[in-house]
Amino acid sequence: MAGIKFITFLSDFGLADDFVGTCHGVIKKIVPEVQIIDITHGVRRHDILQGAVILANSAPYLPESIILAVVDPGVGGHRKPVAIRTAGGRLLVGPDNGLLSLAAAALGGPETAVELSCSIYSLPEVCKTFEGRDLFSPAAAHLASGVPLEKLGAPVPVPELERFELPEPVLEPPAVTATVIYTDRFGNVQLNLSREQLERTGATIGSILEVQLGDEKWKVPFRQSFADVEPEDLLVYEDSYHKISFSVNQGNAARVFQIIPGNLMLLRAIV
Repeated sequence: MAGIKFITFLSDFGLADDFVGTCHGVIKKIVPEVQIIDITHGVRRHDILQGAVILANSAPYLPESIILAVVDPGVGGHRKPVAIRTAGGRLLVGPDNGLLSLAAAALGGPETAVELSCSIYSLPEVCKTFEGRDLFSPAAAHLASGVPLEKLGAPVPVPELERFELPEPVLEPPAVTATVIYTDRFGNVQLNLSREQLERTGATIGSILEVQLGDEKWKVPFRQSFADVEPEDLLVYEDSYHKISFSVNQGNAARVFQIIPGNLMLLRAIV
């Protein structure tokens, strides 16, 4: 995979500090011609699951690239810094804490992995509190320039890689129980539930669903878009990543109802 034109970059660094710009600078000093696409640096601090879900959601829409991801509350600890090649030939760089696992699976599954080491392919000094700059960014840059994955470190058996196992929906027609996996900045609540799975309860576009979170229940229309309900009204819809989501049109469902990833929501077709 010599001469990759893009590095696609996700982190929880935010944009208030110099972290993102410094990583860009490290990459550009090694491979000036590469283009860097920032997926987001707004992942909630230390929220590995949110980063993993965003990365997996966006991966199919990214150009051929080195995927660099850093959400790393265990930096300097026992987790391994890794680079992974998938069965589809894509390369991912980041901490082995589950962050890369969902995207790697979406791209064909991990085929080969190495543990990044301090070497000619890292910065001369690797700070244990900023491996994003000193280890991950140089590794991504060298991969983009054509350095073979195997030169970056010792092999890591693929079965030993950390991975997230998202819980599957529990289908008991006319109801299904699904897990909240992501809430975005608009407060939309994404479930680990596909439209096909929801429709197995008997629900179709236009149906009314009973949605339950804990002891609270709401009657919510299943619609195609936000425009199909009035402002401030609830709706359930298939989002742009083909997951079922719960929302308030022009509102913030996650904040109003205090919904967080890991919550269980029951959806029942009633009309």
